[in-house]
Amino acid sequence: MTRIFSRFITVCIAGVLLTFGFLSGLGHAAAEEVQSAVEWSRDYGSNSTGKGVISTSDGGYLALGSIYEKEKVGPEDWQWSLFQKSYILKLDAEGQVEWEQKLKNNSDNSTAYLAIEPKDGGYLVVGSARGDGEPIHQLFIVRLDSSGNVLWEKALVNDGFSNTPEAIVETDDGSFLIAGTGISRGVAYETPNITKIDKNGETLWYKRHRFSGTADSIYDLIPATDGGYIAVGFGGNVEYESKELDALLMVKIDDQGQQVWLKQFADPGSRWTGQSIIASEDGGYVILSSKYMDRKRVTVLTKTDSNGQVQWEKTYRDGTNSESFNRLLQTKDGYVMLGGHTTKGALDWRQQYNVVNVDAYGGFISRELFKGAPIYNIGTAAATPDGGFIFSGTVLRGDDNKFQLMKVSPSEARPPAERTLTGISFTDKEKKLKAGASVTTVLQAVYSDGVKDDLSSAAVYIAGDSAIADVDALGRITGHMPGQTYVEATYEGFTARINVTVFPEDTDEFDPVFGSIKLDSGEYSVMEGSSLDLKVTFYDYNTNTETDITKQTTFISDNPDIAEVDEEGNLIGHKPGETIIYAKYKGSLTYASVMVVHAPVSE
Repeated sequence: MTRIFSRFITVCIAGVLLTFGFLSGLGHAAAEEVQSAVEWSRDYGSNSTGKGVISTSDGGYLALGSIYEKEKVGPEDWQWSLFQKSYILKLDAEGQVEWEQKLKNNSDNSTAYLAIEPKDGGYLVVGSARGDGEPIHQLFIVRLDSSGNVLWEKALVNDGFSNTPEAIVETDDGSFLIAGTGISRGVAYETPNITKIDKNGETLWYKRHRFSGTADSIYDLIPATDGGYIAVGFGGNVEYESKELDALLMVKIDDQGQQVWLKQFADPGSRWTGQSIIASEDGGYVILSSKYMDRKRVTVLTKTDSNGQVQWEKTYRDGTNSESFNRLLQTKDGYVMLGGHTTKGALDWRQQYNVVNVDAYGGFISRELFKGAPIYNIGTAAATPDGGFIFSGTVLRGDDNKFQLMKVSPSEARPPAERTLTGISFTDKEKKLKAGASVTTVLQAVYSDGVKDDLSSAAVYIAGDSAIADVDALGRITGHMPGQTYVEATYEGFTARINVTVFPEDTDEFDPVFGSIKLDSGEYSVMEGSSLDLKVTFYDYNTNTETDITKQTTFISDNPDIAEVDEEGNLIGHKPGETIIYAKYKGSLTYASVMVVHAPVSE
């Protein structure tokens, strides 16, 4: 059967099956949609956005965002202007508005991002604001009493430096630390900064930091377990400079904002970024971060001791879907990650609020998605007094954006299903690296209910030839000399092996080629149990020639249980579903979507 006719038949079958609904319900087994868990969901304002929410000591909530409103700016009827104002709402336990504030913060464009309830009462709100046409965002701070009245308002002016607040901490002496990331006017360098203010908003000190590269960022700051403070974020360089750094940053600073020590967990080209950090019961820390692996964003939890030494590390992904978490909290059984989930498919694309529960060692327990109106943007979430969670975001209601809050019940009210271990596997078929370089691997457990859990720090690893490459307890492989070997992992009686190739330090194997690679199609359809031959070509810009490089290409599948490509370039369909395959050649990569459909059933 010819390739063209084979594709035509499989596409036709896919269309028929989709028409009659036989492919419905093919979502990832671990992504459970929970509607009954939503206790209430409310919208606030019009042309409004939701950026954050905190629980308050009276059992209610303080919600933060922005809202567009018109104001008369002159005596004439036509003299009106549209302003984006900071939108602050005090709500009761059921989300009903007790009071609200709409503040211009001496600007034409302002947004409230963060809030804290100080020990002496009221609320401290932090945001950013800029004038009409001005490129620089300045930090503003507003102190409100418990009834929402403005006690004082301050602007933190740093000439030529645009600022976005990311974290706020109250110190023992009643002062406050505000951490964030700024960009200098005319130079796209991201620079972390920390400001300390007293209880009246007066600046005590202001520190800009250059922790590692030329594009560092801070995204969370907490008190350290042994005094001082711990910040996490990203360390790297601007786009036109070397990408060899790309590291998760963990920094300890003293009470004056000076660096005490710095940890960089490097993975070149990954954009590994720390989003949230909490202190653990043993005096260490757990860091929530994200990175890109084979152009797929994955979530990472890293457990360290009090000095930043890694004790275990876990990664989490949901098939071809995408997740983005911005809040990590501790539970009685372990930890919970709060954020957003994006379902991607040929017939569906939507965002939902997302809760992922893990045990005390990062073992996956459950993933819960919550139905609702179409979400335009997801803000930060918070824990609620009853052990549940509240999400902030922006939803679409027709042509209008609206600030939304959604309150969901505690996760323990919905126990996970029983599951048994059926095998383990590496997510990659092989690893290639330079001598002297290190690469990460991801080892997954496969359970009877379809859930895949990261075992990277739980398995026992051995290297076939440690003179060529060795492996540490987290599954990170380090190359020593050119050659080929393997790494083997063992866990509860199951084993998995990954081949390793180490190239010389001066190799050009990982340098992008001067040309382009492409698959012979942007999307494929294949029946389960059958195969389809693919073709990868390279167009050389120097010679204007095209070459078949299929057998020199490395193929990766987002979900090899659904479909994968062998070394000869044959696309093999295993079970119905959708996935993405990647073709890698030297430093270049391309990809295509794959749909696997049911094989026809004979009468």
